[in-house]
Amino acid sequence: MSMIAKRQVEIILESLDLKFKFTKSLNMRLSLILLQICIAYAVRFDAKPNDVQEHEGQIAILKCYLGEFNKQNNVVSWWKEDEQISLNDMVKAADQRISVNLEKLPYTGAYSYSLQITDLKLKDKGSYHCQIDGFPKIISGTARLGVMQIPSSEYPKCSKSANSYIVGRDVKLSCISELISPPVNLRWSRKDTFILPTNIQSEILDDLVYNHYTFIAKKTDNDANFVCEQTTDAISEIINCTIQNLNIQYRPEVKIQHTSALVAGSDSILFCQSFANPPVMIFRWTSTPVLNDNEYIADGQVLTLIKPSIARNGTRITCSAENKVGISTDTTTLHIIKEQRRENNIHGNDNDIENSLETKENNMEITRKNNQGVSLYVVIIIIVLVVIIVVVVVIIPVYYHCFCKTRAATDLTGREIYQPTVYYNTRDRSSNSGLYDRSLPHLPNTRHYVHWRHSFASQVPEDLDQQGYMYIDEKNGQNTL
Repeated sequence: MSMIAKRQVEIILESLDLKFKFTKSLNMRLSLILLQICIAYAVRFDAKPNDVQEHEGQIAILKCYLGEFNKQNNVVSWWKEDEQISLNDMVKAADQRISVNLEKLPYTGAYSYSLQITDLKLKDKGSYHCQIDGFPKIISGTARLGVMQIPSSEYPKCSKSANSYIVGRDVKLSCISELISPPVNLRWSRKDTFILPTNIQSEILDDLVYNHYTFIAKKTDNDANFVCEQTTDAISEIINCTIQNLNIQYRPEVKIQHTSALVAGSDSILFCQSFANPPVMIFRWTSTPVLNDNEYIADGQVLTLIKPSIARNGTRITCSAENKVGISTDTTTLHIIKEQRRENNIHGNDNDIENSLETKENNMEITRKNNQGVSLYVVIIIIVLVVIIVVVVVIIPVYYHCFCKTRAATDLTGREIYQPTVYYNTRDRSSNSGLYDRSLPHLPNTRHYVHWRHSFASQVPEDLDQQGYMYIDEKNGQNTL
């Protein structure tokens, strides 16, 4: 074999050896990849972490649940979107409010991996997930952390663009609250009726929300109350602020009034009635043609016409009322009539006179009858009173003196004998059965009772120190004292 052929054989053998080594190395690598894939697919997340919604300043806890997890071979971590927060039990974020806990559950290969954030802030809201490092990476489902902000207790605030407004000009009321999440809802109302949003303008300025209600002032808006209602999904409580007694100013409304007809020769009063905000400062009275100074007295809202004459009939009287907003006037025309009594006396006809006389006679007759009826009633009342007086003053004392008064007894010398007020009634008693009348007193100086007795007793005068009794007993026809 030539040298060339030998060299060719050596080259072929070397190439075959290299191919064999390459194939062996490739198989080993493929085996490792397949082993990693098997291990990766053996570790899993058993459940997607739940979404959490908490108020600002509270604590939020997110949890992942792992199956077939081995702390020696596997590494798990928490992520907020693309930012890694932790690695197993170690926190990588530079935030002391964050802590993690990898806790074994009472099942083989089962673990819970929790992320806790205290003193929640608005910046903490977002999407969070767990991740198991390896090839390929295993990612859990995404949990949404929502942070709900509560408006400060000083909101909402109500304000107005001015302290007072003039009729016809714009009124601007503002309701202010914080720019928070979830956003607040502000609504204006008047007399428990909500104002349409078409009349409301909203704007955001310096982290505050403004809700402006603009309208044209009318007189009916004076002293009106407006309420701004604040609501938010973070709390169920409704909080209000109020603008009270809106001050709408307008020029006076004037009306001249008088209480009765204007009669010639009699003083009459005209009154200038006004409604204004602010109140009227100046009242002025003018007349056309001009009245003389001695024909009237002007005192503020009151104009007194002094005995106006028929010649002043048709005179135009004007009242002007002025406040800070403007001047208003009202004019009335005088209609003066003659005195009614004089007119009737002058122009009355004969029929009127006859009717008047007849009416007077009828009235006199009715008055006479009424007087008679009144006199009869008066007489009856007087008689009754006299009878009552006689009975009380005369009859009752006489009856008492004659029948009720105790008569005094006297002896032969005329001395009054005192009469006792208590008497012992006489008693008759007969007893064959040996029963005695024990209601009677004992015999003098004895303790015995008798079988039969007719007795009486009298009491000596009450002014004696001791009481004594006198007995007269009658037994078998004999009297015993």
